[in-house]
Amino acid sequence: MNEDKQHKHYTLIIYSGPKDKIRKLTVSQNFLRFIYIIVIIIFASTAILISNLFITRQKLNEKIAEIERVEYKINYKEVELVSLEKKTNEIQSKTKLLENYFKEVQDLDKLVRNITGQGGFESQVTSSDNGLSANIENLNNPNEIFYYTSDQEETIDDINALLDELLAKVPGLADSLQKDKQNMQDYIYLMEHTPSIWPTWGRITTLFCNGKSDTVWIPGTHKGIDIANEPNTPVSAAASGIVIFAGWQGGYGKKIVIYHMDKYTTVYGHLNEILVNVGDTVKQGQLIGKMGSTGYSTGPHLHYEVYVNGVPHNPKEFLP
Repeated sequence: MNEDKQHKHYTLIIYSGPKDKIRKLTVSQNFLRFIYIIVIIIFASTAILISNLFITRQKLNEKIAEIERVEYKINYKEVELVSLEKKTNEIQSKTKLLENYFKEVQDLDKLVRNITGQGGFESQVTSSDNGLSANIENLNNPNEIFYYTSDQEETIDDINALLDELLAKVPGLADSLQKDKQNMQDYIYLMEHTPSIWPTWGRITTLFCNGKSDTVWIPGTHKGIDIANEPNTPVSAAASGIVIFAGWQGGYGKKIVIYHMDKYTTVYGHLNEILVNVGDTVKQGQLIGKMGSTGYSTGPHLHYEVYVNGVPHNPKEFLP
């Protein structure tokens, strides 16, 4: 009985129409069970596949959303970086302007320093009293990219604001600086063209005398001072100017005359050697000759005179 149930068959009759032949399809119960199991497996597999696809799709959407958030952060950081780089470039430009201004300040400082050290040979000159005047004292040098974090932006803004404040003051300071610089250059020019350094060193043997000393009347005049030393002691220009005479002149012997600016003239007499020519432009402190005893001279010395608007003045008035 059980075996009959196990081998039970089902007949499927296919009828198309009166003219067609009737078709019969016999299927065993086991085959139907097999087909049923296959269908169940297919449905189950399909359900599992659909479920997995749904889960995968959800995860994919989450990943896409995460990627979008990351892209947003990246875009935000890029915008932030561009803003910071712009601020950095502004700071660099403003700093460059301030650097140029400070360079002008340094140039002015150099001009001020050039005024110092203009003493000539004063530390090497001594004197002796020859009776023409009262007491005289001894004269004796990338290109790297910077990245900033958001917590540095406030500091950058503070720096930028400080630079703006400084730059706002620069125009007025620059005008003042230019005036100071021009005044300093004019002062330096004046100092360089004023007989303000010793032309040589040695011992003062004769003082300036306009016919009257500080104590007694003495006939005659001495238009300059005499500084005695060894022959060929260097003689320098007491100020910048133009050589208007260089040669022999009577009692002066070998003589040099230099014209300074529009009112000063200096004279260097009794030279052993002349090292400049008429028309030469000389600088203050430049070597122009060598000490000698030419002309009316009792020994090697430099006869030095200073004229202001053609009138002889005591050279000591101009010496440090």
